[in-house]
Amino acid sequence: MTGQKSKTVTKTATASKAETSGKPKSEKLAKSFEKSKLSARKAAGKTQVRMTRSKIRANKAQTTKKKETSRWKEKSLGHAPHSARISPVKGPMQAVSSRTTFGPKYNKNRQWVIIDAAGHTVGRLASEIASLLRGKHKPSFTPNNDAGDFVVVINCEKVRFTSTKDETKQYFNHSGWIGGLKVTTPARLRRTYPTRILEKAVKGMVPRNPLGRDQMRKLKLYAGTEHPHTAQKPIVWSLRSQAQAAE
Repeated sequence: MTGQKSKTVTKTATASKAETSGKPKSEKLAKSFEKSKLSARKAAGKTQVRMTRSKIRANKAQTTKKKETSRWKEKSLGHAPHSARISPVKGPMQAVSSRTTFGPKYNKNRQWVIIDAAGHTVGRLASEIASLLRGKHKPSFTPNNDAGDFVVVINCEKVRFTSTKDETKQYFNHSGWIGGLKVTTPARLRRTYPTRILEKAVKGMVPRNPLGRDQMRKLKLYAGTEHPHTAQKPIVWSLRSQAQAAE
């Protein structure tokens, strides 16, 4: 019995070997061809990546060479002619004279100036008062600092306008309500509030911000010749129109 079983086992093994050996060779070749094809594709992809990287490097090198050899590149001092070469400074370094200096934010050394407004034109007088309030007459003038002087103006009711502006010029004021518009002329203001003519003119010539409001607080306007600032000992200021008339 055992011999018969062993014979049957050997028969089946030989039969299976025969079946496997009986497979067509074309299938094996196709599989090996596909494997070789895949490996070739992978190798080609790697070489292509390497080639692209090398091309990029070569292009970069070419562009850098072009930049170095371009005629727009600044030449070093060694390539310049002898007349254009920078010579070293002889002796100690000198300080630069043209330096921008800013004045103090709040000038403590303010002066008091008095101006007689009798017979002067409103616009010309107001422009000079505004420059004094801003400090434009000083060499330390800074636009964003309040470095001006105090200005006392007397005889404000005696200022004059050119032509017929005393009657034709109009000042507008609106209360904000419907029909709240009020219109006045310099002639009416001269009778009621004589100092407001110069005040309005100067206010339009200073900055419209907190700095300008601080500068306007230094302006003291009075109708008549009397004023309460004798203790400050104001200096009599000669206007430009007076200086030109004297010349």
